[in-house]
Amino acid sequence: MIKRKNYLAGLVLVVALLAVLLVSGSAVRAEEPEKVLIGGLTALSGPAAPWGVGMQNCWQMVIDDINEKGGFTVGGKKYIWDLAVYDHAFDAAKAVASANRLITRDHAKFIFAFDGGMIKAFQPISEKAKVITIAWASPGQDYIGPKTPYTWMYGIDCMAAVIFYPWIEKNTEIKKVALFFPDTWTGHATADAAKFGLSKTKLEVVFDEFAPGETSDFYPALTRILATKPDLIDCANWDPAVGALLVKQARQLGYKGPMYLVTPDVPTLKDVAGWENCENLYFAPYEVEETPGMTAFRENYIKKYGEENWLGAIGFAFYDWPHWLTEAVVGAQSFDNDKVNKYLETMKTTSIYGDPAYFAGQGFYGINRIPLYPFALAQVQNGKIVQVLKNAYATNLE
Repeated sequence: MIKRKNYLAGLVLVVALLAVLLVSGSAVRAEEPEKVLIGGLTALSGPAAPWGVGMQNCWQMVIDDINEKGGFTVGGKKYIWDLAVYDHAFDAAKAVASANRLITRDHAKFIFAFDGGMIKAFQPISEKAKVITIAWASPGQDYIGPKTPYTWMYGIDCMAAVIFYPWIEKNTEIKKVALFFPDTWTGHATADAAKFGLSKTKLEVVFDEFAPGETSDFYPALTRILATKPDLIDCANWDPAVGALLVKQARQLGYKGPMYLVTPDVPTLKDVAGWENCENLYFAPYEVEETPGMTAFRENYIKKYGEENWLGAIGFAFYDWPHWLTEAVVGAQSFDNDKVNKYLETMKTTSIYGDPAYFAGQGFYGINRIPLYPFALAQVQNGKIVQVLKNAYATNLE
């Protein structure tokens, strides 16, 4: 009888322990974070694939870091990000199809996208669905504005002209400027930004033309440019190899003055233009000395993907937005993109470029959709890249 009682007591204890384990196991499963999708649309094939793959790598690395640190909490529930990137190969039809897939099938609430032309193509879908789209592209008034409130800019890009030209007027002897851009969507957006920056000064525009983006013979156009005797040639946003060829041919025709390039590809300039021909070039944005955050990000990227795959300074442009989006969702305590938008508009935050960072754009776009953070400008002087401006803000965009 005693043995039977002991057996029954032991059986009850085992059942109780199993129940506790089952309950605690269910609790652990219940506490597992839920995945929230961020979609990506970029060029993973074609001539821009090195940039597209690099973007994907940067986005994934930052998202992994956020997730590994515990993700984020909304409404008392834990979440982590999940990234799904599709290749648009600079084909508008593919961009539309992939955006539609992300929104209707994958239920993405946010999309990171490369190129303004691709974004314009799928914007009717994303804006109607209230999907927040972050544009890694030149900022154009034709797709950033009050009528497209769910589309945001990744950074300053060619809008740096609103800092560059007032600085040029105040700190140099430059008086006359020649504008020469590719006859592409990006080129026209860059021209608009340059003219807005120039409108804040008394500098004179002596030349204003476009040429086909694939131009290889710049001599006729450069001959006309040099006839106007410019003090500066603004040739921002040509494709790297094409822009480097433009620089080389300008020097061959005897022009020794400064030229202005946005997001410069220094290795290509050295290879195609020749470094001796790069004297007096202005680079924007360009940090000669990295911030600690930049150094850590670059080193981690190289450790994971290899030094040969590091994008250079442009790689830093892909760091901030996963953090900003996380901060906005947590701050709004919501995945309602009307609430997230509202929070972003007034958010004071940090950037890999320095602090503070906040959103502006009302002065040019009619809506605050472009991040402002410390801006740096550099120039090639005596064969070295020298920092000539640091920690500036594009306050003319406010």
